[in-house]
Amino acid sequence: MTADLKTAQVAAFKAELETLLDQLKMEVAEEQATRSAKPHTKEVHDSGDDADSTVKLMLNLETLAHYNEEIADCMAALKRIEKDEFGFCTECGEEIELSRLNACPTAARCIRCQTAHEGHFQQRSA
Repeated sequence: MTADLKTAQVAAFKAELETLLDQLKMEVAEEQATRSAKPHTKEVHDSGDDADSTVKLMLNLETLAHYNEEIADCMAALKRIEKDEFGFCTECGEEIELSRLNACPTAARCIRCQTAHEGHFQQRSA
């Protein structure tokens, strides 16, 4: 545990992460229920209908992928708490600033490493 993070602070982050995880799981369940409640039309009338159906499907898949990523981030942060590794950068091992953790309790990297990671990611996709 970091020198800056007290046991009570870690417990508060854990509670916040567990609440967020529960909320995300409920949102996924609601999204799936909404999707399954809508009638599925097998009959496509024209290319516009086909395109509309494709766009809706892609948006649903993107939404679920986003939820899955957030759930994975929460679970990873909770695992770091269990291992007494919460608050340390997974890249360089340095402490993550408390202000960063307050803003984003799932943060796995310090600002420096996150910035480098995002820069590397942007270069790959360009």
